[in-house]
Amino acid sequence: MVSGGDNGAGGRAIAVQTLVIWAKRWLLALQFLTIFPIPETRSVNETDFRQSVAFYPIVGMVLGTGLGLVQWGLTRILPVMPATALSLAGYSLATGFLHLDGLMDLADGVGSRKPRPEALKIMRDSRVGSMGVVAGILVMVGKFAALSSLPPGHLGPFVVIPALARWAMVLAMTSAPYARVGESGIGSLYAMHISRIALWMSSLTVIVAAVLLLPVAEAVSVWGLALAVAWAMVSFARRRLGGMTGDAYGAINELVEWLGWTLVLAWHG
Repeated sequence: MVSGGDNGAGGRAIAVQTLVIWAKRWLLALQFLTIFPIPETRSVNETDFRQSVAFYPIVGMVLGTGLGLVQWGLTRILPVMPATALSLAGYSLATGFLHLDGLMDLADGVGSRKPRPEALKIMRDSRVGSMGVVAGILVMVGKFAALSSLPPGHLGPFVVIPALARWAMVLAMTSAPYARVGESGIGSLYAMHISRIALWMSSLTVIVAAVLLLPVAEAVSVWGLALAVAWAMVSFARRRLGGMTGDAYGAINELVEWLGWTLVLAWHG
């Protein structure tokens, strides 16, 4: 016969173990999406990596908060344009240029107008072509233009848009298979392997953040934009590449950030 005390102790042990597992997944998300010096987590598996996407929007919120605070602080001593340039450079550096690199690789591949196998091969090439350079410049200039025009100190868009951008990646991970059939890659770890709980956790995060930090109309519009960008990229990647890749996920993040901040600016215009 098991006593009530034993049941209680067992329940607490399970709760602690569950908490440790999800804390490990939070650290995995930070490790993958940033260059922060996070200690390596031990005993991780594919499930941990896939479930870690539940925390992607929170990582975006951390990065976005830093971006907004640094820009606001720099505007105390600098004009808004150089302050924005420095803060945006720091923000991009904090991500290791991970998503921007994906956008540029995707632009090189699809911009080559080569057949699908050759386009995918070009995307794997570590060298950056002219299409990638142009795409990267356009997106960074677009972000700079929007952020430098937003009211300094208005943290809502700085926090919410990066969270939405990373949620859009998670949504895309649930919507299309991996393009490189029979090959491995970062994208293969996630494509069509994301659990409902991870999707719902990430979705709840962005809903709460948007409702609390933005006016309702702005929140609905930027959420709709993120959804539209994810849907458009998935549809395009299915037709052009046969599915999604890690580069396509990164491109979603960059496009949602650029267009999302621009849309918020339109509301304030």
